[in-house]
Amino acid sequence: METALAKTPEKRQVAFLALLLFVWGSGCETIRYSIPEETESGHFVANLAKDLGLRVGELATRSARIHYKGNKQLLQLDVKTGSLLLYEKLDREVLCGATEPCLMHFQVLLEDPVQIFQADLHLTDINDHSPEFPEREMLLKIPESAQPGTVFPLKAAQDLDIGSNTVQNYTISPNLNFHVVTQHRGDGRKYPELVLDKALDREEQAELSLTLTALDGGAPPSSGTSTVRIEVVDINDNAPEFLQSLYEVQVPENSPMDSLVVTVSARDLDAGTHGSVVYALFQVDGVSQPFVIDETTGEIHLRILLDFEATPYYHMEIVATDGGALSGKCTVVIRVLDVNDNAPELTMSTLKGSIPENSPESVVAIFSVSDADSGENGKMICSIPNDLPFFLKSTFENFYTLVTERPLDRESTAEYNITITVSDLGTPRLQTQHTITLQVSDMNDNAPEFTQSSYTLWVRENNSPALHIGSISATDRDSGSNAQLTYSLLPGPQPGPDAAAALVSINTDSGQLFALRALDYEALQAFEVRVRAADRGSPPLSSQALVRVQVLDANDNSPFVLYPLQNASAPCTELLPRAAEPGYLVSKVVAVDRDSGQNAWLSFQLLKATEPGLFSVWPHNGEVRTARLLSERDAPKHRLLLLVKDNGEPPRSASVTLHVLLVDGFSQPYLPLPDAPAPERAQPDRLTAYLVIALAAVSSLFLLSLLLFVAARLCRRSRARSLAGCALPDGPLPAHLLDVSGTGTLAHSYQYEVCLQGGTGTNEFNFLKPVIPNSLFQESSSDSNMEKVEMILSNRQVRFFVVMLFVSLVRPEPMRFSVKEETESGSFVASLTQDLGMALGELASRSARVVSDDYKQHLLLDPQNGDLLLREKLDREEFCGPKEPCVLRFQVSLEMPVQFFQGELLIEDINDHAPVFPDREVLLKILENSHPGTLFPLTLAEDLDVGINGIQTYTVSPNAHFYVLTRNNSEGKKYPELVQDKALDREEQAELSLTLVALDGGTPPRSGTVLVRVLIMDVNDNAPEFVHSPYEVRVLENSPPDSVILNVLAKDADDGNFGSVSYGFFQASDDIKQTFSINEITGEIRLKKALDFEKVTSYRVEMEATDGGGLTGKGVVFIEVVDVNDNAPEITISSLTSSIPENAAETLVSIFRVGDRDSGDNGKTVCSIPDDLPFILKSTFKNFYSLMTESPLDRESTAEYNITITVTDLGTPRLQTQHTITLQVSDMNDNAPEFTQSSYTLWVRENNSPALHIGSISATDRDSGSNAQLTYSLLPGPQPDPDAAAALVSINADSGQLFALRALDYEALQAFEVRVRAADRGSPPLSSQALVRVQVLDANDNSPFVLYPLQNASAPCTELLPRAAEPGYLVSKVVAVDRDSGQNAWLSFQLLKATEPGLFSVWPHNGEVRTARLLSERDAPKHRLLLLVKDNGEPPRSASVTLHVLLVDGFSQPYLPLPDAPAPERAQPDRLTAYLVIALAAVSSLFLLSLLLFVAVRLCRRSRARSLAGCALPDGPLPAHLLDVSGTGTLAHSYQYEVCLTGDSGNGEFKVLQPIVPNLSIQDSEIDSFNISQFRNNFVFN
Repeated sequence: METALAKTPEKRQVAFLALLLFVWGSGCETIRYSIPEETESGHFVANLAKDLGLRVGELATRSARIHYKGNKQLLQLDVKTGSLLLYEKLDREVLCGATEPCLMHFQVLLEDPVQIFQADLHLTDINDHSPEFPEREMLLKIPESAQPGTVFPLKAAQDLDIGSNTVQNYTISPNLNFHVVTQHRGDGRKYPELVLDKALDREEQAELSLTLTALDGGAPPSSGTSTVRIEVVDINDNAPEFLQSLYEVQVPENSPMDSLVVTVSARDLDAGTHGSVVYALFQVDGVSQPFVIDETTGEIHLRILLDFEATPYYHMEIVATDGGALSGKCTVVIRVLDVNDNAPELTMSTLKGSIPENSPESVVAIFSVSDADSGENGKMICSIPNDLPFFLKSTFENFYTLVTERPLDRESTAEYNITITVSDLGTPRLQTQHTITLQVSDMNDNAPEFTQSSYTLWVRENNSPALHIGSISATDRDSGSNAQLTYSLLPGPQPGPDAAAALVSINTDSGQLFALRALDYEALQAFEVRVRAADRGSPPLSSQALVRVQVLDANDNSPFVLYPLQNASAPCTELLPRAAEPGYLVSKVVAVDRDSGQNAWLSFQLLKATEPGLFSVWPHNGEVRTARLLSERDAPKHRLLLLVKDNGEPPRSASVTLHVLLVDGFSQPYLPLPDAPAPERAQPDRLTAYLVIALAAVSSLFLLSLLLFVAARLCRRSRARSLAGCALPDGPLPAHLLDVSGTGTLAHSYQYEVCLQGGTGTNEFNFLKPVIPNSLFQESSSDSNMEKVEMILSNRQVRFFVVMLFVSLVRPEPMRFSVKEETESGSFVASLTQDLGMALGELASRSARVVSDDYKQHLLLDPQNGDLLLREKLDREEFCGPKEPCVLRFQVSLEMPVQFFQGELLIEDINDHAPVFPDREVLLKILENSHPGTLFPLTLAEDLDVGINGIQTYTVSPNAHFYVLTRNNSEGKKYPELVQDKALDREEQAELSLTLVALDGGTPPRSGTVLVRVLIMDVNDNAPEFVHSPYEVRVLENSPPDSVILNVLAKDADDGNFGSVSYGFFQASDDIKQTFSINEITGEIRLKKALDFEKVTSYRVEMEATDGGGLTGKGVVFIEVVDVNDNAPEITISSLTSSIPENAAETLVSIFRVGDRDSGDNGKTVCSIPDDLPFILKSTFKNFYSLMTESPLDRESTAEYNITITVTDLGTPRLQTQHTITLQVSDMNDNAPEFTQSSYTLWVRENNSPALHIGSISATDRDSGSNAQLTYSLLPGPQPDPDAAAALVSINADSGQLFALRALDYEALQAFEVRVRAADRGSPPLSSQALVRVQVLDANDNSPFVLYPLQNASAPCTELLPRAAEPGYLVSKVVAVDRDSGQNAWLSFQLLKATEPGLFSVWPHNGEVRTARLLSERDAPKHRLLLLVKDNGEPPRSASVTLHVLLVDGFSQPYLPLPDAPAPERAQPDRLTAYLVIALAAVSSLFLLSLLLFVAVRLCRRSRARSLAGCALPDGPLPAHLLDVSGTGTLAHSYQYEVCLTGDSGNGEFKVLQPIVPNLSIQDSEIDSFNISQFRNNFVFN
């Protein structure tokens, strides 16, 4: 019913839509209203119902609405009375700005039928704003030279009102100099201009303050004011002047860099740039000048560190220049204060590196000291440590001599580090230390000293020959060769084989003692030997020590039995009466041992006896006694075997046999019993005898071969010695000989006889007794003589030291010489021999030297003739710079005795430098209004020469305007000044080029030139002028911000700052300032924000160009904004329906309006919606459209429509706007619920818990809201009973979830079905049904049940098994079942326990019990089997069953194994035969190997001998300059050796025995022996 009522008005609206179009055509004229701005809200505007010709109340029934562009509500409509009222106060300036007239457009919208009326509201202006200047204060800079009548434009005031209410006139406060004129702009706006009535004078009044007033045309009029501040700009008519013409300051030389020295100050009476002063250094050298001046503050700072010693004072000129190029000068004199910043310097003239000890007073060093500081800072004190045996002597001025105070002892102090300390007397005191290292050379004044007066060495007997038994050591306090010790043995008093020299030897270098042969403690227990240690000094000193050698006993002797005798013809027999008591002494064994100590302690032991236990032996004395009483059963004859053992390590022993005969009494004669026949000896094995014979034969053969080889080597050695004289053949030498007669590092020829020994345990050479030529002794003697001469000379020097002091004072006046600079090196300066009054050659004998004060060698002294020469060219400017005179000081030092002479060399200047200006070009800026006679200082030239050779005058090239004057400054230097002779005119000549010439006074004179460029600076007499006026430009409204619109250009005929033009806007409104910007330097006009053609179509911009002197020029720019399609169409919704019922007829959805702010084709629009939607658009009034349904809608097919309205303009490029309307289709209950499936199958495991969720069902309804809300229920079955579905399951009415009401049992019920209904809540409700099938899943809840064998019977089940059953015999079968299904019912069988394990087995799948093997008699007759039956469920369940098996006797016989026969024993092999076979094989192999090696050596020697075919060497020894280097040795000099290689050496070392000595006289016959371990294994000998 509601739906039908809702459709009725919609049908009426559609029916009258066509009528609306015709009715609207009759009233399309616009209605206009007018009202002043700022009218109160609620004010009555008009009666809209009356103006539209409608009845009262008709506006309400037709839903009248006011529509505004932009949806901003300005008016309100009273639909009951039809009155149109103001909604709020309206401000014309806010809504329209400067636009006139100000119209507000709006539409009146009516419905039923749709009707639209156009209306305008005109806002009229009232005078509600006063004029306002953009700035409270305006600044004008006017030069005092401005002429009366000059016009200065001012900034206009702004008034937001329009028409007569805006600015109409300007006035200014009364004054004597200016009046104001109101001017009209092209757009009708008025602006003021200030006119100069009277000339300005900055000295009378530097600034004026005026009030500018703007008046509008309102009634009453409103006004606004601004202050105009006028600064009178000065012209440059005053030069800077310093407060002081001379500044004097003192600066310590240690002042840090960048420290402030002094501040100079200059004043300029002018203002602005003409009064700003810039400071600079005038006439300075930028490289060496240590000062820098701040051009703004005038502060002079240090640029580099000062040095009083280099420059004690500085003289500078400071120039101050204003902005108009006028300048003034002052002088600054800076005196450098000396501080103690230079440490003293020490220069060594003579220095000795070593002094012999025990020498008398000697000169160690001669040195000079100096300090670059002055005054007390330059005074010095020289000292050395007091604890040293030296003292200092002052000689000449600052020269000192270091002398020994007493003879030195090297043994107490071998080296002195003498620190010479030179301290000045400044504050703080500085010092310099110089360390001299003095070596005290050694004299042989100390004899060697042994570490002990006597030594005791211990050696065990039976030692190996050449055994190291100990070492002795001696020290010598001397050094060098005086401390090199040689050890030797002193001969004893009794020469012989037992003498010490035959028993021990000593290493001459190390003091190691060696035993020459094996010692025998039993023959010699101790011996003494005296050892001497001698140094190698001249003369040599020596000392002695006693060495006592103790021989230690070794257990090398076995005990010797004295009694009973063992070598007698008849054995010793002791008689023992049978009546002897226990402990009866039978006999006593007596034995001795040649060893001593514990090695001779003997012990006795009974090893074997005929009757054990009858006798005992005392271990310490060897007494044999009875241990018990004798009886008749004891044998009459006893044999005792006794052992005698010493206590050595290892112990040695001897055995003795004692025969004891038992007798009844000693009166009866002794009758020895007949001896029993000895058993026959076993026959020796023949194989053993053969092996012994073969071993002896092979050993003999091997020993014989070895003896023959040794004999052959000895014969060859004797033959080599017999070759006495050898003459070498002519021609080349063999490859193994080398001529080393003149090469190598050894200066003399040595010969050695070398023997390579074996068994030494080392690999080294022992050189014995080198042959030293006489030349060596001659050289050594000459060296000693030289040392004596030096000692004599040093003694003389000390002796004449006092004389030297007086002689040095004879010439206190220095010698003076002169030489011109740049004189060639080697030129003669003076003859020192004549000037010093010495004999020819005396300078050479006294080691004369020339030393300069700057420690550089500038002069050379020829000591033979005494001429003083120039070592190099001397440059006066390099040595002294501008200093005059230039003196080079030097000293002449003499020795023997020490003497010093002071000399001075005057370097005379020559004209070798031309004047040089610091710059190639000098720039002068001079105002064209400067007066004749004005002085302009110029840069002076530099000339390194001095005196008359320096600069004398300046000249300038001829010209009509300037001439030059030469002046002297305070330092005596001459500098030029340029004088203006005629007035300048920049318009005639803007620049002049002059040549400044500097001339020195040399012959011929030298000159230097510099170009002087004079720039004539302009004065400000021209105002800027724009190149074009006006400028016209078209700009697209879509131009981006900061884009360049136009470049304006103004020119000024002036130059410099007066010709530089700055640009700006003139009388610009706020809108222009916010839209455009101008670069004040380049004149570029740029956009500050985006243009909008729809707001402003054109701009008129006035510009102003101002030069540096304050003169201005004006220009105009017309900017036309070109429209572009930059505004997308706009859509305004007037009426909108958000929901429409489905199945409704044609219905109005929305009424909207479209518009485009662009113009022309850019503002034309086309409106459309998508074609696939059931809607249509209808155009109504102008740009108004109606959106309607085209056919009834179906919510189930589309419940919501998103209708996109697209409005596109016709511009380029085309822009479009889209607006989406969301329309909901309301639902009607026209669809029944639908299940997702026609039937459902659910699975549930048995034994479930009650209320278990077993599954869900789902149905859907295409309707929405309450029509789609579903309710689920169970339908009753055909026959209700306890097992009915309602008793088993339940359903959730809202969600459709199914629950089991009780636990299910698979064994009772495997499946059941139930029907479910789903109904919606619509009116009327609709429903549908579905079938649900529930499947119960089995769980393993039943254990297996055994059917056979029965377990609950009264008697157990017994199976019979014959004993003859074969393996696999079926004994029984277990049968079991399980109530479960599937894998829960799969059964497996397992044998858990059996009486006889391994006899029975159970098949796991069928339960058959079978035998696993044959039965035997040992098997028990009765067996009990425990079996397990288990299902395959999870978890598994099981049951056990017991089976009894009874064995029945069969026919099987027992098996009796046969007894095993014992295995025969293996025969033991004969050990002696095996040993003999091994020995025979070893000896044979050794012999065969030796034979092969001998043959190989012989073949190698023969092949080498053949290679020496090209040279036939004569018999005899080789000459001394030849060396056999056929091996790979390391010696490269002339040596000869006789070499013997012994065969039993365990290493490869040389023993140098007997050197081959030429017939030279050798005084020292002692043998020096030394080891050279680095020569090991370096030679190969055949």
